[in-house]
Amino acid sequence: MKAVLVMRGCVLPAKGEGSGEEKAGLRALAETGLFTILLGTAPDATASSGAGNRAAAAVEAAGGRVDAVVWCPHASDAGCGCWGERPGLILEAANRFDLQRNDCYLIGTTPTDMEMAVAAGVRPILVLEGRTIGEIMGDSCERKDFPVARTLAQAMEYVRVEEETTAQIGRPRQNLPPAPAEEPNSPIAGSPTVLPISSAAVAASRRTRLRPREVGRWLSFLVVGGVWLSLGIAYLLTHLYREQRFPEVVWYITLQFIPRVARGVLFILTGVAVVVLASWSFLHTVSNGQLKRR
Repeated sequence: MKAVLVMRGCVLPAKGEGSGEEKAGLRALAETGLFTILLGTAPDATASSGAGNRAAAAVEAAGGRVDAVVWCPHASDAGCGCWGERPGLILEAANRFDLQRNDCYLIGTTPTDMEMAVAAGVRPILVLEGRTIGEIMGDSCERKDFPVARTLAQAMEYVRVEEETTAQIGRPRQNLPPAPAEEPNSPIAGSPTVLPISSAAVAASRRTRLRPREVGRWLSFLVVGGVWLSLGIAYLLTHLYREQRFPEVVWYITLQFIPRVARGVLFILTGVAVVVLASWSFLHTVSNGQLKRR
């Protein structure tokens, strides 16, 4: 799923009410049709949910749209694993809502926001908000391959044009390098708070997903259970063969005319094929998002 991730400072200025340009940017954000996630921080972990809901309500009151909020519960100077080179906020959102990071955008206002986007493998867009590039990035800038917009409305115009170009002729730029499979360990405890706002976000966050470790555990239990079940059936059949007389047709049904070793190998291969087919069908269903909590 594609998404636009927007830093709180882009849509909720620290001082005063939003200007006409800012409201136009919020309306453009709502009109994109892309899944919209608001990123921010709260100094008190217990206040993250309330702060996130208030921020989403303020954006929607100004004409914007928010599908979900991902909130950092740590203080700004805590050195947590949510920002910069440890993009915990984006990775948490991608995991909860099944985002395709290379197809997502991050709209931010600081070098830390741009570093976080690059580390997570999403497309960064820098909003100046009345400042110069030198004031934000300094004289030396390691990365210069991201678009710079004067306002949020201009950033959303870039998103609109790129989405239209992608729909017509394919992806207009090379994929960004993927983020690491797992978030690096954070030096302090506490993971980002994820608040689904829209019905689409609630459905996406409830979608059933299986990680490779969970798949391996499930297959191990399935194989062990199948082996024990087969042994139990084999013991019962052996007892019946020795104690009970069967009609002649059973001799053909149970393949008695085949040597026992060949018969055993045939049953094993058939059982493995059935298990593989069932497992593939189950995993294919899960990967397509067809198993959801109702």
